[in-house]
Amino acid sequence: MEFLVIAYSLLAFILVVLIASPIGKKMDRKQSRIDRINNSAGQPIFKELELSFYDRFIGKGIKKLSERLGKFLPKKKNANKTKTLEAIRKQLRYAGSFMDPADFQFIKYAVLIGTVFVTLIIIIAVDMEPLIMLLVLVIGLLIGVMGPTYYLRSRVSGHQSGIRKQLPDAMDLLCVCIEAGLSFDAALLKVSQKLKGPFIDELLIVYREIQMGRTRREALQNLCEATNLDELKTFASALVQAEQLGIPINNVMRAQSEQLRIERSQQAKEKGMKASIKMLVPMLLFIFPVVFIILMGPTVMNIIEQFGG
Repeated sequence: MEFLVIAYSLLAFILVVLIASPIGKKMDRKQSRIDRINNSAGQPIFKELELSFYDRFIGKGIKKLSERLGKFLPKKKNANKTKTLEAIRKQLRYAGSFMDPADFQFIKYAVLIGTVFVTLIIIIAVDMEPLIMLLVLVIGLLIGVMGPTYYLRSRVSGHQSGIRKQLPDAMDLLCVCIEAGLSFDAALLKVSQKLKGPFIDELLIVYREIQMGRTRREALQNLCEATNLDELKTFASALVQAEQLGIPINNVMRAQSEQLRIERSQQAKEKGMKASIKMLVPMLLFIFPVVFIILMGPTVMNIIEQFGG
């Protein structure tokens, strides 16, 4: 009896192996193909295709040109150069850009050379008086020197103002997601799917840093350093304190969003009150002289005719 049980068991095992072996081979082929595709996707050629057009073509060209021109430009001391590049890197990060500081510095030199070249062409092509030629040359130099810096500052102010405008709505949506049962990390991802803007991009960076292993406190601290906004510093410190003390995060975010809306309304009132004072300058320079000419012009002409005759 035992011999029959063992024999039937061996027979069943052999039948299962014979039937399942083709399926296993197909699964092995599929898995090997998947592994091959994954390995090939990690090769440098495929990683290069995932980069943007700027990183693949323009960025590389700028780096090569900056390296070649750097040999002819006067070399600064390493400490001063490091400080300058660090300051440029902070300004670029405040503007929401991840451009290399050396690339931006090269673009500044290129803009300066291009504006000087265009200004010289205009001076040579157009017949001007010496004073006007000097004025055009000075304006071209000012545009070449101050243009990229002014553009970067405008990008910084625009990026920060966009974060300020979007911050209360994003915090309300975060609060709703957390009240619905999502964790803070999942709420960040859900908010990024529903909204678009500069603050949402910063929240995505925070989410990726947390997924890469950084603590929430470190990710929020990096967010504050990357934006340089007092509102975000208050928001990050409140979240960290709520996590340490065990306070519900949704209550903290609701209170923060209400406070931010109050501050935004106060800032709007302040700008409205300053507008009347700022309007005095163009009125004194452009409007009042014209009004005086229209009102007093005929009277002055009559007086000249009376006493002149």
